[in-house]
Amino acid sequence: MIFRILGSAAGGGVPQWNCACANCIAARSGVAPRRTQSGAAVSADGDRWLLLNCSPDIAAQIETFAPLQPRSLRDTPIDGIALTDANVDHLGGLAALRQSGKHRFAICSSPVVRDIAVAQTAFAPFEREPHRWDALADGEWGERFGLRLRGFSVPGTTPGYAGRREDPGAVFAYEIGAPGNGAPILFAPVFSAIDGPLFEAISRATVAILDGSFFSHDELLAGGFMEKTARQLGHSPVGGSGGTLDRLRGVRTRIVFTHVNNSNPMLDPSSAAAVDVRRAGAEIAYDGMTF
Repeated sequence: MIFRILGSAAGGGVPQWNCACANCIAARSGVAPRRTQSGAAVSADGDRWLLLNCSPDIAAQIETFAPLQPRSLRDTPIDGIALTDANVDHLGGLAALRQSGKHRFAICSSPVVRDIAVAQTAFAPFEREPHRWDALADGEWGERFGLRLRGFSVPGTTPGYAGRREDPGAVFAYEIGAPGNGAPILFAPVFSAIDGPLFEAISRATVAILDGSFFSHDELLAGGFMEKTARQLGHSPVGGSGGTLDRLRGVRTRIVFTHVNNSNPMLDPSSAAAVDVRRAGAEIAYDGMTF
């Protein structure tokens, strides 16, 4: 199985178009790597590919990864898309795939995410032929796209444009495995807390790719970015008491943080936050990271 991080940043990427914070300046000047908006691709055989989320940067991400590029006129090796949530940074790229012609995309998500998405005019066509949008049963394993796939609900909220409600199924995580019974990779780029089922999924994964949006609960407030906390935006902070590193102390799974916001001090390798991540044995994803 091949797993590729297409984008490792939260909404807006790094640098963000309207931001001159230290991380954005470093990326703009070439001191730090640029990061596109969060998403991944996975394949059992290197031939058929499943996208995990579809960011507004998907067209550029395809151009940086040859296995996702067309092999003939009006062709794509992308068979389907699995969405974790209905935030624009995770499904906005569907608008870039509107020129798919007769190619059939199979999209899967929770029922909540599907209903929110198809209520938007730009995304409604993906529920109709030649496409198909499947609402997954919470927690059930299935064979899809040559892979074993399980979507399950994790703590989180609907997007701000949909009321930021704590509805069951507002956010899914995915366990993905190759055919057979090997340990899966976990993709959970958004969650507001680690509950029992998510903790169990992290513990049994070979690699857990987790929400790294914010290092501290009050990061946006302290930095003057906006008057909201991490948890108000539906994200569990990486650091601090009760944060992800604290909750996963002693877990032996390889931990990789993605969906990193431009405000996050983890992006500076010399920061105390980045040191804390490394000391915990965890990693920070980057565009192009491959498992």
